Amino acid sequence: MKTPKRRIRENGLLSNTAESLLTACAVVLLIACIGGITTMLGTLHIGLRVGDILVFKPEAHVADGLAVKATHEATFSPLSGDSCILDPAVMAHSGGSIVIERQLVPESGYDVQSTYEVHWAGLHTSTGNADCGPYANLALSQMDLQMLVNAIGGFSFIGRSYLL
Repeated sequence: MKTPKRRIRENGLLSNTAESLLTACAVVLLIACIGGITTMLGTLHIGLRVGDILVFKPEAHVADGLAVKATHEATFSPLSGDSCILDPAVMAHSGGSIVIERQLVPESGYDVQSTYEVHWAGLHTSTGNADCGPYANLALSQMDLQMLVNAIGGFSFIGRSYLL
């Protein structure tokens, strides 16, 4: 019995079997890459979360004019409801840090701006009467907290601290 000869197409391409095999390999490779990227993005969290630390170093260059207003947190402070100013330039000049202690998610879900309970420790947050003092438990909006992160230079993934 004779084995049939494979015919090479007139245009010189591989046989249908080889083309199908290459296509299947490419599809499997594509699916594996998409699965790997999806898994990686699921574990990578770029953004604010509980336990993150914003560090204000005296020797650092901080963006000026990005002061935010914070409110003393009722659960912690006798100054409950009073507000103070967080000026990144002043905070960096004297040194200090902010620890994100809790995220308060609105009842309507994650699509609305969250509020964060944070703890400040350092010398000063601003000049004059608006200073929060050497330590304070404060409430900040997600936008205000992000402005502070941006003022000190953005994200760093070294121990999830935001360093300058």
